[in-house]
Amino acid sequence: MLMISGVALDLNAVMRRIDLLAKLLAPVFISAVDGFSHVAAIWVVFGQNLLSVLVEYFAIAQVYEAVPRLQALDAARVQPTEDYQSVHSALTSPVTVRRPSQPTLPKRVSTYFGHLVQPWVEYVRNRAFLASFSLSLLYFTVLSTGVQIQTYLFTLGFTSLEVSVMRLAAVAMELLATWAAPILMNKIGPVRSGLWFLNEQFTCIAVSVILYLSATAGTKAAGYSLIAGVTFSRLGLWGFDLSVQYLVQEEVSEENRGKFSAAEMALQNVSELISFATTIIWARPEDFEYPVLVSAAAVGISACCFAAFVRKRRGHLLHASKCMKREKYVPLPQTETPSGVGQG
Repeated sequence: MLMISGVALDLNAVMRRIDLLAKLLAPVFISAVDGFSHVAAIWVVFGQNLLSVLVEYFAIAQVYEAVPRLQALDAARVQPTEDYQSVHSALTSPVTVRRPSQPTLPKRVSTYFGHLVQPWVEYVRNRAFLASFSLSLLYFTVLSTGVQIQTYLFTLGFTSLEVSVMRLAAVAMELLATWAAPILMNKIGPVRSGLWFLNEQFTCIAVSVILYLSATAGTKAAGYSLIAGVTFSRLGLWGFDLSVQYLVQEEVSEENRGKFSAAEMALQNVSELISFATTIIWARPEDFEYPVLVSAAAVGISACCFAAFVRKRRGHLLHASKCMKREKYVPLPQTETPSGVGQG
């Protein structure tokens, strides 16, 4: 068994579990309040957001007090390099101050764009880039529990209750991933677990798309094939997400994690935005197969990117059994039996 940092694994899994439960329970709770009163629902949402700001503030303050290194870094930034007397004498002595020349407009523009591009350069050069990029590509999909597939299912005749059951089953698989991922990572490591989870997602999506294209267009049978594929693929998606999250924490230095995470989040948002663009381009329900195919292709490209990361990280993609390895043949030494030995 490969033992890795249990604290990081458990913390990541618990945070993801809280996130998924909030996404499941919040719409149900708000819908119940909205059924009673629209105005009350608005005030509940407002109060929720206000309360979350206070909770986040005190949580950040608690972390700041609990981690002495954060206070040491903050003190290092404001610590003066000279004592008061030297500063006072420097200010009171007559010194000719030369104004620095103002940079030209092209220089300021190049500096500005340099600051914008630099985080992306560091992001691409990082060892965890391919793993992070493959995760970002998975957001380029309509094969999720989002509004695109829900709207399409409604056009096929599915009821709100049936769609809600689909979402509930998908969330159950997502929560299962938050328990399965730490166990698998402890046994085989985050790299191999990420490969397993992503292949599970790709397999579910591929089978689902094949069944969807084989079914009669515009029927519930086509919808059920997508529902099954999306539901079971959520186990692979969030298991892979937790594996990549641990890899990023392992590969990216502490001082660069903020910039790396910002670039990763930007890519995820762009991928999600493009997925909405596909349903704008192919807006009719009978054309939904094209966004489905594009989404399946994105998952396939993501799997290829992570496979490249695995090969670069480990030097190989698959473990070969020892009994299957071919080695150079070495003939055994031959010994001749002396004459007369063994003869009666």
